[in-house]
Amino acid sequence: GIGGIGSWRDAAEFVALGCGAVQVCTAAMLHGFRIVEEMQDGLSRWMDSQGYHSLQDFSGRAVGNTTDWKYLDINYQVIAKIDQEACIGCGRCHIACEDTSHQAIASLRQADGTHKYEVIDEECVGCNLCQITCPVQDCIEMVPQQTGKPFLDWLHDPRNPHREEAATSGKF
Repeated sequence: GIGGIGSWRDAAEFVALGCGAVQVCTAAMLHGFRIVEEMQDGLSRWMDSQGYHSLQDFSGRAVGNTTDWKYLDINYQVIAKIDQEACIGCGRCHIACEDTSHQAIASLRQADGTHKYEVIDEECVGCNLCQITCPVQDCIEMVPQQTGKPFLDWLHDPRNPHREEAATSGKF
């Protein structure tokens, strides 16, 4: 399993989804190889607290809680919210969003020369890249939004050219 593994919790989630191994890249680039030791330690402590003796004890247990993408609510929306009290002003969220994502975080220069970072709600697509790159735990939260739109999955979406066939047959 690869993609976004930055903590022992992430590694445990990937294993619970059936991965036999996980790869850590960006987190090691940001925090050094010591992060791997911290992940091993955290995962080991969590496994002990749950009574797991090996990865196989919980491997794949979360698969039953997953679904195919076509059944997800297309109208579900989340946006990032930065806790200004917790923010250390490092700018990682802004850089990641500005350079590789949706340009949805503004960098506001303050009178004292520091920067404040604020999410531009209308531009945020809820990808959570800012949350992943933030070094401060729980500084950035993904907040569900009330869109006022009803539940809509791909099987019933008017943009789906096979919607009627898919909805009636249950096949895609």
